[in-house]
Amino acid sequence: MGIHFDLFTLGVIGAAIGIAISISFTLLGLVLRGLPALRIWASAFWVLTVAALAQGLNENGSVLSTIVGSGMIALANALMLMGIAIHLRYPLRWRWPLAVVGLFVACQVCVYLWPPTQTVSALMFGAYSVVWDVWMIWVLLWRSPRDMRNTCGFTALIFAIDAVFYLLRSVVVLFPRLLAHTPLDELLTTWNYLFGILSSFLLSTGFTLMLAERLTLDLRRLARTDGLTGLLNRSALIEAGGRLVEACRARGQACSVLMFDLDHFKSINDGWGHAAGDAVLSHFVGVIRDLGLPDGSLFARYGGEEFALVLPAIQPAHAGLLAERMRAAVAAKPAAFGGRAINITTSVGGATATGADFEHLISAADVALYQAKHQGRNRVAWNPGA
Repeated sequence: MGIHFDLFTLGVIGAAIGIAISISFTLLGLVLRGLPALRIWASAFWVLTVAALAQGLNENGSVLSTIVGSGMIALANALMLMGIAIHLRYPLRWRWPLAVVGLFVACQVCVYLWPPTQTVSALMFGAYSVVWDVWMIWVLLWRSPRDMRNTCGFTALIFAIDAVFYLLRSVVVLFPRLLAHTPLDELLTTWNYLFGILSSFLLSTGFTLMLAERLTLDLRRLARTDGLTGLLNRSALIEAGGRLVEACRARGQACSVLMFDLDHFKSINDGWGHAAGDAVLSHFVGVIRDLGLPDGSLFARYGGEEFALVLPAIQPAHAGLLAERMRAAVAAKPAAFGGRAINITTSVGGATATGADFEHLISAADVALYQAKHQGRNRVAWNPGA
């Protein structure tokens, strides 16, 4: 003899699990304040919990279960979708999910006022659930960054299982004479409400994995990125630059390195303050980027007011012309700070080699940089012995 759970009992079980999940996500949101998706997902689980109570407390198709409970489930789906979009930094506007929620609530009002057959009602709810599942799967699989595909794929799999469940239910409803009282019908009936509870638990696991992966990626990015300019830092440059130079050497191609040093930067810090110095550094990076960096190049902050640009597979003459263009652009565009202009210039040292390693290229470009500074600054010097 099988164990039977009525809607009230299942609602209480779902509410208990929902409260536990909601509390855990809320507490995580208090600790991890830099993850807005976490707060949205916490709200979604709270709404699902209240919806489970609303539907579990009344089994007779009243306003509480038909409109309020179903409407809150729709709202929870919208919150989950927007949390996914925000977490993946996909620009989805709130108005579209909320419009779908409004449409569903309007349909539920019609269902309450003019009750359709049980078949039509089940098909409507199933179709609506599949729409949400497909929408979230699409965002997870086709709008996620490449380095987050693993956890997004796991979460998408949960939504795919949910969609298959409701599709199978719809098939059984459409063909009652063929599938009634079959093992499939009995399985779907038994797991109708338990599946919703299990889905909430699995979704909380998927969202937690997505959060953990985002934190890991952000920490790795911070370890490799200069906080002021957003460029690669010195250690990341040495690692990535070494790979570029090795690839060029394996193909027998030349690789160039340009070293930049902002002239008289200490006097800017002393005379204008360190905030002005930071503004000058950011301005310099913007000027170089606006010129358009060649494909495959690496631009990094080497330290202090020194910057490095690695140019793989480029002819020395082209690298020299690019260095001169960059020097002239910096001299022609003063930095703005406090409503006033700060004139800046840069000295550039360059080196090109085919068989040298990255450290040798950096050292050669650094020697050329000191030559440019010794010759009067605001000029490009080249090390022909690299």
